[in-house]
Amino acid sequence: MPVIGDLLARSWTTAVLVFLALASVYALLQALRFAAAIVYLKRGEPGAAQDISITVMQPILSGDPDLGACLARNQLHEPGARFLMLIDADDADAKQLTAPLLSERTRTIVFAPPRQGENPKVAKLADALPYVETEFFAVLDDDTVLPPGALARAAAYLQHADLVTGLPLYAASGNFWSQLVAAFVNGASLITYPAAAAIGAQRTLNGMFYVGRCADLRALGGFEAIRRALTDDYAMAQLYLRAGKTLLQSQIIHESHTHVRDAVHYTGIMRRWMIFAMRYLTENGSVFTVGVIGLPVLLAPILILTGAMAGWMAFGAACLLLLTKAAVMALMRRVFAEKPVRLSELLLEPMADVLTPFHLVHAILRPRKFNWRSRSISMQGDAIHYE
Repeated sequence: MPVIGDLLARSWTTAVLVFLALASVYALLQALRFAAAIVYLKRGEPGAAQDISITVMQPILSGDPDLGACLARNQLHEPGARFLMLIDADDADAKQLTAPLLSERTRTIVFAPPRQGENPKVAKLADALPYVETEFFAVLDDDTVLPPGALARAAAYLQHADLVTGLPLYAASGNFWSQLVAAFVNGASLITYPAAAAIGAQRTLNGMFYVGRCADLRALGGFEAIRRALTDDYAMAQLYLRAGKTLLQSQIIHESHTHVRDAVHYTGIMRRWMIFAMRYLTENGSVFTVGVIGLPVLLAPILILTGAMAGWMAFGAACLLLLTKAAVMALMRRVFAEKPVRLSELLLEPMADVLTPFHLVHAILRPRKFNWRSRSISMQGDAIHYE
């Protein structure tokens, strides 16, 4: 019995030491990312440009109940912009939703469904670019809502860069699964995108919203150059970077509204995002991406497990995760002043962190097949295949 007791005591001591070491690393990495984000966000932004000529290109695929409301709000918030709403010929719901929005400055363009190997979003953008006659273009996801004046602010940023992107804020509403997706995005994006920009490690952009000059895009081959790319946002960023052009992370905050039906839908969304993330990380491994972004994601559930092995340390792990999220929430309240963060997110964000590695494992086990709203896609090598 004394031998068993001695072994248990040693195991407990080892668990405590391991926990303290992991907790220290986790806290340090999160603090570094948080500090870099604050430094970047305190730089301010240029004033809004005046009388800009811009076309908003919106690839549309029905399937989300908030789609019609999102499309209408963007037109209300940006009365001076032109809108091209890009829909598939077989998407009857999209045709019905966009019909009331047509006007002198808004039109729809109907395309055949994407062919095998084509990115469904990029294919429509590539075919629609010849219809754009303005100086600037903006790509805007159909579930994303811009704040009033966002396009003029983006054009002002273009005085200092060639492609400007925004900061996503998911609307934390709807059922539990929708709120869990929002918690994952909101808990990470604000301290990831600006932090990467602060240290010069920005290699991608937020594909929900970005703005550039039409002349630059056409000189690079247009969207046709990335027509078959799986991850349109990363491919677009690489197209510009390889040509020696610059990306700029703006402080323009835009809402995204995605209704998540149930646990199966939630799991599918997260696995698709993890597949995209793995492809990015394999090509952009660096101290920042692996250490400051990737490692804390893996440490969150490990902290809980090692803390549980050490008994009461599990409570310490939970407190550390909650403290980290409380700091992010404080930053969100400052940056997203007009969008107060609900206290329920303080619990959901650590939960989303703990679940993320499991979604990553799921993506590793099934990296070749995922759903994109109503489309079932499998990867054959690097080629997109519709089922």
